Amino acid sequence: MNTQTRLKLTLITAAFLALVTLLSLLAKMETVATASIAGIMTILTAYIWSQTTRPSKDEYTSVSKQQKSSKHTAGHRNHIRNIDALDKQ
Repeated sequence: MNTQTRLKLTLITAAFLALVTLLSLLAKMETVATASIAGIMTILTAYIWSQTTRPSKDEYTSVSKQQKSSKHTAGHRNHIRNIDALDKQ
């Protein structure tokens, strides 16, 4: 799923829940309105989380490969430094 599809689904769902919220407020159903507002917040939180921690399969492939390789070697070096620091004590 790419960024455009996620954004469209998020906006459509948020608009639907906003409409449900407005209609339920007019019909004096505050419980439904509260549930709809919670749904909007959940949808927006899920969208933000998906964009920050789970990019699409085709997005950022070269950047993520570079970061993985640099993180692996840096972590290995830090591990060796930590062992050396313990030996000195």
